[in-house]
Amino acid sequence: MNTTDDDFPALSGLLGNYFHQDMDLEFDSEAEAIADYANVTAEPRKRQLLDDMAAFMERYHNDLEGELSRRYQLDVGPHPTGQTVPEFFEMIRR
Repeated sequence: MNTTDDDFPALSGLLGNYFHQDMDLEFDSEAEAIADYANVTAEPRKRQLLDDMAAFMERYHNDLEGELSRRYQLDVGPHPTGQTVPEFFEMIRR
């Protein structure tokens, strides 16, 4: 991740701490990683994550996949699973 990650601190925290190259050693699926995040994260941070995702979608609506890839270089998440960024964010919201 790069220094622009602070624009979306809760999103950066989720992706950096849960959706990383060793995720498969900690979790059996993306859904399990999200459930763990939901169990250990305080409500204000969860609300910030929702705000971050909405702001990301609004700011980069013309290039969601490209911007997410540039910022986070994900090994898991929307690109490897074939999801779009809106589909990935919707999975997180549930």
